[in-house]
Order: sequence, then structure tokens, then C-alpha cells
Amino acid sequence: MTRGRASDLAHGRYRIGDGSFSFAAAHRISSLPAAHKAARRHGHTFTVDVELTDAELQAPGFVADFADLAPVGDYLKRELDHRDLDTLFTFDTTTDALAQHITAWFLAHMPPDCGKQLHAVHVAIGASPRAQQADEASFTFEAAHHLNGLPNGHKCGRDHGHSYRVDLHLAPRTDLRRRTRLCALLAAYLDQCIDHRDLNGVLDFPPTSELLAEYLYACLVDRAGARDAASVHAVRVWESPRRWAEFSQDERIGQC
Repeated sequence: MTRGRASDLAHGRYRIGDGSFSFAAAHRISSLPAAHKAARRHGHTFTVDVELTDAELQAPGFVADFADLAPVGDYLKRELDHRDLDTLFTFDTTTDALAQHITAWFLAHMPPDCGKQLHAVHVAIGASPRAQQADEASFTFEAAHHLNGLPNGHKCGRDHGHSYRVDLHLAPRTDLRRRTRLCALLAAYLDQCIDHRDLNGVLDFPPTSELLAEYLYACLVDRAGARDAASVHAVRVWESPRRWAEFSQDERIGQC
């Protein structure tokens, strides 16, 4: 079985997303014509996705610990949840405007290092489309793992498991035959080496979602021919329906 992490990739970029935040609120969009339905008092369940990105990982292999983003959820529940947004803000509370507001709050109140990692804040009405819609090239596997080196009592230090989803992002206009070959390579590797395994027993690196995304990216690039590998844009690993990590890069170097 393949072991080890392909850590020789150049110019890599890690990105994580946490879409586990939501709040329920009322509002109206006053700038719309009076006959427009959104100009009437109404309400939504708003879902908030926070994305962070970095070129380097913190131990044991995180862009950031998802637990460190808890203050975002605390703010939304404390200040916005079950409120009338029109009594809180002087601007029309469209999803874009709310995303700008939450971004400003994040930069003002979260630790500076976390602020530097902020890539984007997305606000959606209802369930996040990122969580609902699988990529056109998506795969699943079931696995156990634990992470060492975390503070005492951290839940990820205990043996546990996830139903993982892996999204393969290919370059635009990748032809069908190349797409089929790449998908078959990734599906075969997941099935033969990762699915229904304890990841700590088959991988020689901390099995965080960030490092799994990098590893799967490198394995696929290594197994594909040079022309097929050039079409691989990114690999995204979902450890839950709302939290994911992605690895992408411009230059591809290394062996799996």
C-alpha cells in the first residue's frame, strides 16, 4: 500500500471552508420597488461560509483549527440570530452586504493571523449551495483517524471517523476521455487504499483534511500521464457536509 505524503509539491496553496454557521432573521430590501416581494417584510435562514487560505500549515496540519472559528458563530447567534436586521443596520441587508459586514467584523475581532488568512465570506439564503451540490467529479470514502499533538480534551485527538467526500476540480474544457481517465485513477486509489481504513495506519503524516487533499492531489498527478496531470486543478476533501479543505498549485513536482 502506498504510504507517505508527497511533500515536494511547489507553490502549493491550501484553502479551507466552514459553512456550519447560520442565523434566522427578518428583513426587507427597501431599495426595491414596492411591488417586489422582497420589499415586503419577510425572513430567511441565512447560511454563512468562511474560507481561509495559506501557503503554509500549522501543526498538526491545519490552515486553522475549525474550532478557532467558533467566535464567528458566537457573534452571529448573539447579534443577528432571531432579529430584525432592519433595526440593526442602515443598509439593505442583501446577502452581498451581509457578507461584507461579516468580513469587516472578522477582520476587526478575530486574531490578526486569522485575518490574514481570510479568503472570503459567503452568505446564502437557506442551505449553502457549496454543501448541497457535489462536484461533477465527486467520490466518497469511509475512514477512521485521530490527530496527535492537539490540546488535551480536543475531540479530534480521540479515535473517530468521517464519511468523506472528495471533489476533483479539473481545468475548463478538459475533454471527456481525459476526465474519465483521471476520475478512474482517483476512484481506484480511494477504493483500494483509503476506503474503510484507519488513516493513521496507512499514511505517514497527520491525516488532516488539508494534508489529505494535498496527498490525493499528488498521488493523482503522479499516476497520470503528463498531459492528463496538467488538467488537475485542485482536490477538495470534505470531512463533513459543511467543512472542507482544498489543495491546488501551479507547478507540479514530486512523487507519491
